Amino acid sequence: MKLKLRAILTLLISLVAALPLNAAAPTPGNSCKKVGLTATASGKKYTCVKAGSKLVWNKGVVVPVIPKPIPVMDPPAAPKNLLRSDSRITSNTELSKLEICKTTDMTPDYTGMGTIYKNGFPRPTQSLSGKNSAKVLIIPISFNDLPFTTEKAQRGPILSSDLDLLNEVSPRVEESFNKLSGGRFKITLDILPKSQWWEFKSNHPFISTWGVSNFDSIFKLIDSEKSEFSFNDYDAYIFLGGNSSNGALNNGEAIFAQKINNSKSGYINAVLIAGGFSNPILWVHELGHALFAFEDLYLFKPNPEISGSRETNVPNSWDLMANSSRNVSFLEWNRLLMGWLKDSEVRCISDQIQSTHYLSDFENDTDPKLLTINLTEGVTLAAEARNFGNEKRLLLYTINTYTSHGEGPIISQNTLLKKADKKSIYGWDINVLDTNSEGVLFSVTKTDLNKFVPPKIKPSTPSDSPPTSKIKVTSTDISPIESSKAKATLKISGQQSYRIYVTAVDDFQKVFFESGFVNDSRSEISVNLTGLVCDRKLRAVIEIFTELDGKGERLVVQHNELGKTSC
Repeated sequence: MKLKLRAILTLLISLVAALPLNAAAPTPGNSCKKVGLTATASGKKYTCVKAGSKLVWNKGVVVPVIPKPIPVMDPPAAPKNLLRSDSRITSNTELSKLEICKTTDMTPDYTGMGTIYKNGFPRPTQSLSGKNSAKVLIIPISFNDLPFTTEKAQRGPILSSDLDLLNEVSPRVEESFNKLSGGRFKITLDILPKSQWWEFKSNHPFISTWGVSNFDSIFKLIDSEKSEFSFNDYDAYIFLGGNSSNGALNNGEAIFAQKINNSKSGYINAVLIAGGFSNPILWVHELGHALFAFEDLYLFKPNPEISGSRETNVPNSWDLMANSSRNVSFLEWNRLLMGWLKDSEVRCISDQIQSTHYLSDFENDTDPKLLTINLTEGVTLAAEARNFGNEKRLLLYTINTYTSHGEGPIISQNTLLKKADKKSIYGWDINVLDTNSEGVLFSVTKTDLNKFVPPKIKPSTPSDSPPTSKIKVTSTDISPIESSKAKATLKISGQQSYRIYVTAVDDFQKVFFESGFVNDSRSEISVNLTGLVCDRKLRAVIEIFTELDGKGERLVVQHNELGKTSC
């Protein structure tokens, strides 16, 4: 028994001796057993040091806390666009053939190359519809009183020349086409070398009135002084006058497929710009005429059908062929005419009672972008998605090719339709089911209520011989008399009647003066314009007719900006 007890005590003593010497929590200043011995307690590391003849624990140092690594989570998957895969969307096999909705142009124009269908189909063979690039040559032109300058002059806060402005605006024009086409169309602007610029030892021949073509003067100069110049290597040519034009031209004009001798093809597409050419949107607008045979979509005179309407207007908020002064886009219909939309991106219906559609915009490379509804031959109702904040909304508009150039062939809704909005138009109910940042889901139901009624007039039958105008305009001038009056002087021939009206520049429906139709065949006519105001920019429109009471052939001359008179 004593032997067992002695063995147990011996084992306990051995275990105690084997415990580490720093097992007890160290206290600064207390004795320790061996120099260099360390112990950790309460977030500090203590070391045994010699202090005089004693071994003690030092004050210790804080042990840094190493944070545990936070596991990296995979980012959440991007939400799927559920609208494009909605089960209610009508399949392509249930749609009409697109050819039904490719509206025939019922009011074609006539040029030196024959009949041109501008606002519908078929597209002119001379246009760049369906092409993915264009080459355009800029020809600077100088006159004694309208030079194209290379010397810098003070223009507002900066020193610049016409060449400086040209070098600045031309890449912006190229980028505008790239952006507007979603990268599907590239335009290259070349500038004729300075040694070959056109310089004429005469004053400029241009008439500063809208509606009177200055290309007759350009062609006369070409015949007399530039008959050796070749118009073979480019899709279009831009004749560019000086930017400081002193009112020679405040905007541009364009021609499409006009006859010319200096071209193997026999025709030329061209633009004339003199003054105010620093706005790239103006260039795109004019090249829209010259390259794609587009019509102007703004009104040449007030249209009683939309005058004062809060719901509809010409598409000046949606298409730059209706507004070349601010940065707007193209309607998808015009992109279809250009060939920038593939057939697979356009949906067509005609007699379907009910259908559902999803549309995105042109920045999306796969989804449909335009719904076309055939109302009758020559008339199409269209829908497309437009940006509104962080979502898309639905734009509706009508292409009526029975309506002539300048009278509103495209009329759009002023307000975009949002989720849960409904619209009844020309026998169709449009119901927006949902929207998101990428597109619009909507249903279309045929009702035959308020159905579109085709015009009773028979569309003109085009011929290959362009009509010859009897009207000749020598000059038109409008001079202010006082704050509320101005005098219009016309030197014309071949007319039997005329009409003059004055509107606000920013609101064509705001009419300040209206002459009505005046029967007058004199070669020199003076008209006092009354009722004008001094606090708004005004424009005057002169309509000249070959027959009495505003009938027969019409020629339009427009003074785009009369300017503010002193009050």
